[in-house]
Amino acid sequence: MDAAGNTDATLPISPLVKDGFLYVVDGWGAVSKIDLAAQGRVIWRKDAGQHNLDAWLQASRGLAFYEDSLLSIAADGQLHWIDEGTGEITRSVQVGNPIEGYTISAPPLVVGDTIVVGGSGADRGARTQIDGINARTGARLWQRHPKPGEGWAGAFLQTGIYDNQTHTTIWGTSRPELSVADAGLALPSTNAVVALDLVTGEVQNVFNYPDTTPDMLSEASSYLLTPGAPPLGSGVAHFGTDGRFYSLDSQTLERRVETEYLPSDWQAVANAAQGPAEAGVVVPLSSAQPVWSPGCPNLRSAPSFTSAFSPRTGLAYGAAADGCHPGVRPIVTTSAPGWLGAYYSGVDNALGMLAAVDPASGRVVEQRLFDFPLHAGALATAGGLVFTTTAEGTLHALHDETLETLWSAGFGTLTPNPPITFEVDGEQLLAVVVGGNRFNKDLSYQPEQMKMNEALFVLVVLGVGAPVE
Repeated sequence: MDAAGNTDATLPISPLVKDGFLYVVDGWGAVSKIDLAAQGRVIWRKDAGQHNLDAWLQASRGLAFYEDSLLSIAADGQLHWIDEGTGEITRSVQVGNPIEGYTISAPPLVVGDTIVVGGSGADRGARTQIDGINARTGARLWQRHPKPGEGWAGAFLQTGIYDNQTHTTIWGTSRPELSVADAGLALPSTNAVVALDLVTGEVQNVFNYPDTTPDMLSEASSYLLTPGAPPLGSGVAHFGTDGRFYSLDSQTLERRVETEYLPSDWQAVANAAQGPAEAGVVVPLSSAQPVWSPGCPNLRSAPSFTSAFSPRTGLAYGAAADGCHPGVRPIVTTSAPGWLGAYYSGVDNALGMLAAVDPASGRVVEQRLFDFPLHAGALATAGGLVFTTTAEGTLHALHDETLETLWSAGFGTLTPNPPITFEVDGEQLLAVVVGGNRFNKDLSYQPEQMKMNEALFVLVVLGVGAPVE
């Protein structure tokens, strides 16, 4: 599949499956329909016309279904309806103005006949914007910008959720310090969670994260809707970039739980594991108590991690690239005095952590240390498995209670997406997009296993096997 040029856009794309066909969007925003019963034969491919894009723009981050159409977003601020059968675009709507910096990063959210589109482009000067679109006609139902003092300025980099108890759609904002167009209107602002009435778009509640350094943090990983035991209703769970796990009341967005899930002292953790961490090491909680140091750089975090919730275990699973190394300081260079990207001492100690947290209590039930960073988030299944991938290209199938590896598969290069799971002809399968390995080529330290830097874009389908007993 095509990934040439805009490798940024290949980062967080997960495919969709329906009636034995898989739909996926590539690095240029072109959508393909693939026959899973015919060894991946391409039925059609629709070129979205997004050529020679600005390197900072995302051609697409994913798709959504509405009846017999696929909904595809575009970097130029358009929303397209694509006919599943023919691959032809049947309708296009201009949601925002790209000349004003507007773009779309997150796939749309479909609830009934309403499509919710969260806008992006805060780093390009765009004003914060979220829209409700009529899925049948393409007409705009509502549009919202932050009002003075509401404090939710920023970009929507991940798809929101819908709570049918409160009839609200809940979205997380990020990069508030970049929202130049909102300055004086909604600032001071932090990374935030905003709940909007699905019918009217009116803001119901806002939760502001206690960011002391919002320019270093981008709360753009996914949000989970979790069940609540009476008298509490459902909750909104989130693994924060600040190393904390948050659980909010879905109706009021008041904070129920805040707990630290990500240890900052990775060197002590590695030493407790008797040297550099090895695949398969499960770190006891006693040796990895989370201690977060505000303002400590999170070296290779990304705003695209997808967390997971398992009704089977009642746990939320969050993957982190790596946390803070005490004493690791950015090396300021004359060529890039403000850039904190690849210039760190001790970078060869970069590890990965998967945490399983009880949203009701905030208790960190299990933590799993990996010898390479995690850049793909997590997927939990009803069969007792949790899937994640490490940066050198290994897919891990973990026991959902112990986080021990039950089986694994190596791809030879990074996959920045969690797999999806589906059934075809009675067999449970996994599909994952491999490639778009932009993380590795920018690193000052590369172990041998992480030197595959080609802009590959490959669809891999695997069998799952028997469920956990």
